[in-house]
Amino acid sequence: MRTWLATGPVPDAAVVFVDAPAASATADEYWAEVAACCGGRGSDGSGSFEALYVAVADRSMVLVLDGVEGVEGVEQGVGELLDRCPRLRVVVTTRTKGSWARLVDGHRDRMMLSSTVLGFTEDETAVHLRLSGVPQTMRAVQWIHRRTDGLPALIDGVRASLQRPPAPVDAETDRLGELIDSAVDSVVLGALADPALVPARQAILVSSAASAPMEVLAVWTDHAPDLVSTLATAGLLESDCSGGPDTAEDPNHAVRRYPEAVRVSLRRLAERECPNALRAAESALIRHRLDGGDPHAALALAIEGRLWQQALQIVDEHWTALYTGGFLDTLGPALVERIPPAIADAHPTIAAIRRLHRQFAAPRDVPVVAAEPDTAAGVTLEPAETIMRTMTLRIDGRFTEAAAVCDAVAADPVPVFDDLDDHIRHAYAFYYLHIGITYLLVDRADEATTMFRRAHSAGAGSFVERDAAGKLALTYALRGACTDAQAWLDEERRHPPLPQESEKLVRTAGCVAAALVALDRLDTEQALDILTELGTPADNEEFWGFVLYTHGQHALLAGMPADGLRYIDAQIRRYPKLYGGLSAALLEAVRADLHLACGHVEQAERLVEGKTHPLTAPVRARIRLLAADPAGAEAVVERHRTDPAGTFRESMELAVLGAVAAAAGGDRCQAQRHLGRAIALSRQRGMLRPFTLLPAPMLQELAALGMDLPLDAHRAAAQFVVFPVYQPIVRLTPRERTVLDAVLVGGTASSIAAAEFVSINTVKSQLRSLYRKLGVHSRNDAVAVARRLGLG
Repeated sequence: MRTWLATGPVPDAAVVFVDAPAASATADEYWAEVAACCGGRGSDGSGSFEALYVAVADRSMVLVLDGVEGVEGVEQGVGELLDRCPRLRVVVTTRTKGSWARLVDGHRDRMMLSSTVLGFTEDETAVHLRLSGVPQTMRAVQWIHRRTDGLPALIDGVRASLQRPPAPVDAETDRLGELIDSAVDSVVLGALADPALVPARQAILVSSAASAPMEVLAVWTDHAPDLVSTLATAGLLESDCSGGPDTAEDPNHAVRRYPEAVRVSLRRLAERECPNALRAAESALIRHRLDGGDPHAALALAIEGRLWQQALQIVDEHWTALYTGGFLDTLGPALVERIPPAIADAHPTIAAIRRLHRQFAAPRDVPVVAAEPDTAAGVTLEPAETIMRTMTLRIDGRFTEAAAVCDAVAADPVPVFDDLDDHIRHAYAFYYLHIGITYLLVDRADEATTMFRRAHSAGAGSFVERDAAGKLALTYALRGACTDAQAWLDEERRHPPLPQESEKLVRTAGCVAAALVALDRLDTEQALDILTELGTPADNEEFWGFVLYTHGQHALLAGMPADGLRYIDAQIRRYPKLYGGLSAALLEAVRADLHLACGHVEQAERLVEGKTHPLTAPVRARIRLLAADPAGAEAVVERHRTDPAGTFRESMELAVLGAVAAAAGGDRCQAQRHLGRAIALSRQRGMLRPFTLLPAPMLQELAALGMDLPLDAHRAAAQFVVFPVYQPIVRLTPRERTVLDAVLVGGTASSIAAAEFVSINTVKSQLRSLYRKLGVHSRNDAVAVARRLGLG
């Protein structure tokens, strides 16, 4: 408060600071002291409050009343002053809630601020130290602020320590941290010297096992409520109203917690004064947390207390629940850094987690070299080790090896989930979920779907149920089954959001699926909203390739192919080892389409040259079609039309392209057959987008086939200008040009040979070269294409 006042926060009014009263002061004595501070005539009798009123009634003043929790009826007095003195402003500090809420309710110009809000900022910390004659570097200030949680009393304790010799230390030395801890401990010891706290000193120290002392004291003493109330009065606790709407509205239901800096200090003192009692309390609290279904908190307690065997037992029994709550993002670092290597390395699950965390924590473009786990041939891994093993391989880009690990266990008999205890059933759910992820990444979608369905069934009532639904939605969306994808998205959205870190682990699949469905329904705005919310994929995002693919598809439909290419090409560099499996095929296809939309035909051809994956079939057919080679396009369509490895998406795109190619070749019946197939797939699966992945004139040609399209072709052609009308450049030699001119006027090989004084074989060779450049296979097709391209 004094530091705040030193900054001159109220330049338009006089500020009067009144120190906390003595513990023995009566209400009249306190008001008399306040009146004297305000320049009034103090009184030792019942007129002291009236004397204060006379002193402040007509003045523009800020009255600061510090530490008033011991003054009887102080709330009523402050309320009366505010009602009678309209120019008066009052700031009150108190360690107890009292009845201040009633004084504030219904008054827009009155408010209550928590101790968290009133804590020092880094700038205020710097000001306080500078005004006290011990200015510090910004780095030192940041370190002091972090280690004290910004609590003014603790920062002032550090200030006092800095003022004592030897000379001040800087943030580059270990001694600053030791000085801060020692200063905080001195402040906390001073608070513990309060006569009201002395009898309960050991219980208070032991209660530092958790931030909310009631949690510890409830399993340690029969006097927990009384002791918590005493701690609050002494100013060692703060109210946490973040437990939900009820606590936010009613401070009486707020949880009382130690500020973290205070708790850590109390724990240091407990380690010195009563270590055995602390260990017993921690063990009791760990059992309490496990009984309450919170293994995350139990493991954190075990690690903080260095109760290593309990920590190992918790991991063994609860590894599924631990991971599904954000294990790698939260507890992973604790396991890696704090469990001694000699203990962790001898425990298979934790050793696997340590390896996995190091890979997850490393940037994807600077991957770490992770030690291989010792697995003898023919030895069956435990479920936790299997999952960690497959994840380790996936993160290293070794998708085929990861799938082989899954193959070794995927054929095991499926248990009857209803016959299993919940924790075993949920472990199976998590097991199947990660087998499904592996199969999806390695491009085995049917097997991935089976595993995700098992995970969804086994995970009923757990985090995995929602996660599996999102991944099923993604699997169907990637295949172009929009109706099925939407059904699983609806199922995913039935579940409430998870805590922030856990939400990041599971949301990607559902978000990508929703964006793809929106694009297939031609809703580019919704897709953009979803992708914007999802953001750039994190370094540890296994579905990074699916995110980039969806960004590319949005850029294609939105008419921003160059922007899409730049974004994808920049991000791909971050994942050099992970460019494989299904992600590679998807990205090759969308990048080729983006190049094609930019008019970069040669770059598009290079990307898919020699590729046989069904995902690249549509772009290969599209390249031929836009290069005025309808016969070549139809050949690609026919080659992949019945490919069992293809998906609904490729089938529909190929059917649309086949219809355009057949129409360009004059085969109206074949064009209608292709188009009828595309229309049927659109109605069955809910896709519209393949109809827009053509230049406008080609879409108009489809409309002219006289069939009932599922969208307005004229409006779609105007709204979605995806691919330009490409006029290919055909570079002919002088001899080929001469041969073409002769063919255009009906010349034969014999007549051309005679006119040019060359052999018939020479003319035939030149004709073959000409046909190849025009993308045709006959004289009639050569004439038609040459005229369409303006070559004759």
